[in-house]
Amino acid sequence: MRPTLLLYFLDTSVLIDAKNRYYPLERIPQFWNWLVRQSLAGSIKLPPQVISEILGSEGADEEPVDILAEWVLFNRTTLEWNDELSVDLLTRTYNQGYDSAPEHLTTVDPLTEPADPFLIAYALENPDSRRVVTMENVQSVGTTLPKPANRKIPLVCRLLGVKCINTFDLIRELDFRIPM
Repeated sequence: MRPTLLLYFLDTSVLIDAKNRYYPLERIPQFWNWLVRQSLAGSIKLPPQVISEILGSEGADEEPVDILAEWVLFNRTTLEWNDELSVDLLTRTYNQGYDSAPEHLTTVDPLTEPADPFLIAYALENPDSRRVVTMENVQSVGTTLPKPANRKIPLVCRLLGVKCINTFDLIRELDFRIPM
């Protein structure tokens, strides 16, 4: 029996932290090339909302001002997840994860909304074979949950039964190595 291919959805924080702290594009291009290869293999994808957060107001028609935005724009067709997102899953993510759903959810422009609920909802579509990858801190939950606006991705994933890992877990799970 063939093992199930896992699909990892990357949060904006993964790419920003990698660029700024651990794997600068100009110093460790092997990491960034590995991400592209993993995306071509169908293991890693970026939801459109994550791409929009990275590109900001630049969009596809303007020259990127940041090396990360330039990399994302250059590799966009490979990295971007293009499947339609179920409004029901997005509503469930807002309701169960954030205790509220925007009234305009059916008419929302997904590229102007925060990426986190979309990222989680994409993984929620098939939680056995999809993972969320983020560098946001895991929140400890005492007797009460943090206010919805203060909830981080790992907590919302836990509330919804979605597996959430960080970049270092991703590297181990997909066996990233820099050749010697």
